[in-house]
Amino acid sequence: MIVSRKSISMKNQIEKTLPRSAWDAVTIYESGEPLVEVQPSKKIILGLEAKQYQASFMVRKTVAEKLIRVANSLPTGITLVLIEGYRSMEHQKESWDRNFLKLKEEQPTWSDEQITATIRLVIAPPHPLANHHCGGAVDVALAYTDGTLLDMGSPYPSEAFSIEVKKKFPMFPNSLLSKLITREQESNRAVLREAMEQEDFVWYPNEWWHYCYGDRMWAVYSRQEIAIYGSIELE
Repeated sequence: MIVSRKSISMKNQIEKTLPRSAWDAVTIYESGEPLVEVQPSKKIILGLEAKQYQASFMVRKTVAEKLIRVANSLPTGITLVLIEGYRSMEHQKESWDRNFLKLKEEQPTWSDEQITATIRLVIAPPHPLANHHCGGAVDVALAYTDGTLLDMGSPYPSEAFSIEVKKKFPMFPNSLLSKLITREQESNRAVLREAMEQEDFVWYPNEWWHYCYGDRMWAVYSRQEIAIYGSIELE
């Protein structure tokens, strides 16, 4: 099923993946905005990884308000799936260490540098500052009202995937020479992207599910020099 959508404006977002070094030029002026809990509703489902690590989905207050508006703007019969939001530094380190050891077992001949480079494709290292630790980053998807996920072309990466599957992670994986996702999958990604863009979220070019607002990645990909969310801990 292809969900109908309006014409999409790509705004002024940078569409190519930038190195983490680009974030170093961003200055953080912490707003002091608190973390709040987003509640499930008829238009919001809490699912996938969020339930694995925490009983609630936490983000900054403004981000929570934006997500509610995103959900309410979706076409009839479509709900917003909130996968992950805020992660504590402990959670981030646990996720990094677990995947590092798993890949080390799977690829015993690889150096630590090779393993690190591979894991960084889907998980940010806990230091110096992971995106999800700022409370402005979210991993999201779409589902029908019965909870069935829309087909986005690739699964959310809770586990290691093959190189062929990882090729489908970027927002626009197709090229003139290869067709990696279908028209329906492209359309589903576009519905999510349009709804999130209308609330000034930016998307990470290498992961169709990752959006952010207010943090350093948001500043970098929206061509700004200042971020309003830095490191934050639950009180």
